[in-house]
Amino acid sequence: MDDKDISASLNKLRNLDLNLLTVFEAVYLHKGIVHAAKALNLTPSSVSQSIQKLRNTFPDPLFIRNGQGISPTAYAINLHQHISQGLSSILTGLDFTHDNDKSRVLTISCYPFVALQTFPLILKELMKINSNYTLKHLPLSDPEDTLIQHRADLVIDTSPLFNKSLKGIRLMSDTAVFVCRKNHPTLDKTITLEQALAMPQTTVVTNASDLKRIQFEISGSLPDRPIVFTSYNAINTLSMVANTDLLGILPRKMVELLQKSFPVDILQSDIPAVSFDIIMYYNKTAKSDKTLSMIIDAIKLAFSQDEPLTSSG
Repeated sequence: MDDKDISASLNKLRNLDLNLLTVFEAVYLHKGIVHAAKALNLTPSSVSQSIQKLRNTFPDPLFIRNGQGISPTAYAINLHQHISQGLSSILTGLDFTHDNDKSRVLTISCYPFVALQTFPLILKELMKINSNYTLKHLPLSDPEDTLIQHRADLVIDTSPLFNKSLKGIRLMSDTAVFVCRKNHPTLDKTITLEQALAMPQTTVVTNASDLKRIQFEISGSLPDRPIVFTSYNAINTLSMVANTDLLGILPRKMVELLQKSFPVDILQSDIPAVSFDIIMYYNKTAKSDKTLSMIIDAIKLAFSQDEPLTSSG
């Protein structure tokens, strides 16, 4: 259905009180006016009036008196099938009951290299809760604004966020390491300060404050190192290192995860290593969403199996 069809359908719905459809469903399911009225906390008279309005809308009496009760017409039976499906979808989307057996999309905003390290375990935990859950990756631009504007359920980042409405949980720590391609012509398992200052290198361009901190600390140890390739994507940078003689400084866990696809060596060095944390952030109001709260707790527990977690914010 295109936008024009949707617009036309919405205009038709404007002439119909959608509350009447809930009354119709109650009468259909309870097979009578009185029981439907009790279920909806309405008077039998108001329920009867609602059914009469529907009869004026649809070309059918909908319900026929049958002894002590009423029976739906064939038209009403067909109508019920469509309405019940629609109401079920609406209730699932609104998630009034926060039932974890319903389908749900979990949206997480983060950088690609962070998703690479965290998403497989997160999806595994989602499937344990409900196999109908969907994990959606959203590119990361402004972590704080993304959460405050509710564009994502969770943000996973390396930078600290200082907002009283947000909560942070450290999922893991990592270290920036020197890497080069296997069988590099001048490097073999180690790198000296002199080599690091002279060899052509790659770097990741980022707006993340903590990654900028890492780059600043690296620059303090390696001033004016020759940069010949830059990219916003750490995986692109790893590919360049694996297929050229360029030197790179990249997250250790990402490199270890991709070494089979990108043949590189992690180099030992006396140059001080720079460490950073990968932190999952969420709105504190998420705790009122029972399903999301359960997901957050499951993710927290899963990552705690490898290393202790600390909270921030």
